[in-house]
Amino acid sequence: MVITGRIFDIVVINEKVAQIVLRKKMNDKVVPVAITIFGWYKDKALNEKKLKAKDKIKGNLYMKSKLWNGKYLTDVYFKDVFVIEPAPVAMGKNDLFNPDIIEDDGFTIDSTSGEIIE
Repeated sequence: MVITGRIFDIVVINEKVAQIVLRKKMNDKVVPVAITIFGWYKDKALNEKKLKAKDKIKGNLYMKSKLWNGKYLTDVYFKDVFVIEPAPVAMGKNDLFNPDIIEDDGFTIDSTSGEIIE
C-alpha cells in the first residue's frame, strides 16, 4: 500500500525508532497520521534523505496486527520513503528585502556586498 502526504512532524522516539506524522485530509477535515519507521530505514530516511517538516513524501506502507488482551492492534510502518517535493525554502534574513546590516563606527554596512548604506 502506498501513502502520499506532507510531513507535519518527525518524532524521534529512540535511536532506532521514529514516527513520521503526515497531514491527511479525511472527510473534509485535516487529521494527523503517525507512521513508524525503524532500523536501517529510519537511518536512511532521516540521515541520508534528510527528511524534514513540510516535505511531501510517498512511502510504501506495511501493516501488522497482533492480538493483545482480546483486541487486535495494528502497527503501521514505512520501509521505503521517497521525497516527491522538498519543503519550500524559508525566507531568511539574508535576502533582497532584508539585507544583513552591520552598524560600525557610525557607518551602516551591508555585510553581503560591503556597501556603505546612508
